[in-house]
Amino acid sequence: MILLDISIRSATIALALLSAVALMLDRDTRPIGWPLLALTVTLACFLLVSGPVVTTLPAPLVSSLRGGAIFIPLAVCWLVVTVFIDTARERWPWLAAAGGAVVFALAGLWWPQLDVLRAAIMLAFFSALLAKAVSTAGEDLVDVRRRLRPAFLSAMAVLGGSISVIELLDDRVAIPQAVPFVQAVAFLALAFAHALWVLKPEPTACLACNVPVTPETPQTDRRAEAVDVSVISALTEALDSGIWRREGLTIADLGQQIGVPEHRLRAVINKRLGFRNFPTFINSYRIAAAKEVLADPANARRTILEVAYDSGFASLGPFNKAFRDQTGESPSEFRRRALDSANSLAVFENSPPVSESARTRPH
Repeated sequence: MILLDISIRSATIALALLSAVALMLDRDTRPIGWPLLALTVTLACFLLVSGPVVTTLPAPLVSSLRGGAIFIPLAVCWLVVTVFIDTARERWPWLAAAGGAVVFALAGLWWPQLDVLRAAIMLAFFSALLAKAVSTAGEDLVDVRRRLRPAFLSAMAVLGGSISVIELLDDRVAIPQAVPFVQAVAFLALAFAHALWVLKPEPTACLACNVPVTPETPQTDRRAEAVDVSVISALTEALDSGIWRREGLTIADLGQQIGVPEHRLRAVINKRLGFRNFPTFINSYRIAAAKEVLADPANARRTILEVAYDSGFASLGPFNKAFRDQTGESPSEFRRRALDSANSLAVFENSPPVSESARTRPH
C-alpha cells in the first residue's frame, strides 16, 4: 500500500511537470506554462510532505516542503487569473490577496495557534476565487475557454478544497489513512486528464495570451460567411442606435434584441471582431462616447458621475475602472488633459498675427 501511494504521488508530479514543460516550450502557451510550473512545484511539496515518505526525510527538508506547500494558493490563483482574467489590472488584486493569505499561512509556522484561522482563510480564498471564475462565465466569448471552464473549476475545487479541509482537520481529529491516499489518486486523475489535453497534437491551451485577439480572415464557407456578415450588420445597427447605453446589458439581451442566437453572437464578436469578453466589447463603445463628452469644453461643468450614467454604467466605480483599463488614465485625468489642450489651441488660434517687421525686429 505504501509503495502504491508513493508511486501515485510520483506519477502525479511527473505528469504535472511534463504538462508544464510542454506549455513552456511553445511561446504561445508559455503564459499558462509559468503558473502551471509554479503549481507543480508547490503541489509536489504538498504531495511529498503529506505522504508516507515524509517519515524518512530529514527534518530540515520536511520544514522546507511544508513551507513550499503553503504557496499553493498563490500558484492556483496565478493559474486561474491567467486563464480566466484578460487584463493585468484585474489580476493584481487577486494575486495580492493570495500573497496576503500565504504570508498569514507562513506566520502560522511560528504561531501554531493560528492554524485553524489560516486554514479557514485558505478555504475562503479558494471559494472567492472560484466564485469569481463562475460569475464571469457568462461574459466569456472564447469558446474553448467556456468549454474548459466547468472541468477546470471542478479540478481547482478538488485541489484547493481538499488541501484546505485536510489542513483544517490535521492534528485535531484522527484522519483515516485512506483519505490521503484517495486525495493522491484524485490528484493523479487530474494530472493525467490535463496531460492528455496539453500533449495532444494540436493543443488549444493558449487561452490567456496577452496579445490582443486578431479577427479571423473571411471564411471559405460562403454560407457561414454570409451569416456572419448579416450578424455583424444587425449588431452594428443596434450599436449605432445606442443599445450599449442600456444599463446591465448582457450578451443574451443583445442577441434577443437583434434576433441572433447567443452562441452565434459570441462567435462573431470573438472571432470576427477580436474581443475576448463581452464587457470589454460593450465598454469600448461606452468609453468612446464618454471621451467625446469629457473632451468637449461645453460639457466641462458636467460631473464624472453624470457622464458615467449617460454612458450606460450603473455607478462610478465600474466606469472609472473600465475607463482606466482602456485609456490608461482616470476620467478626471483625461478631461483635464483634453481641456488643457483645447484651451491652448484656442489661445493660439485667437492670438493676433505677428507682422513681418516684428518677426525681424531685433530684441
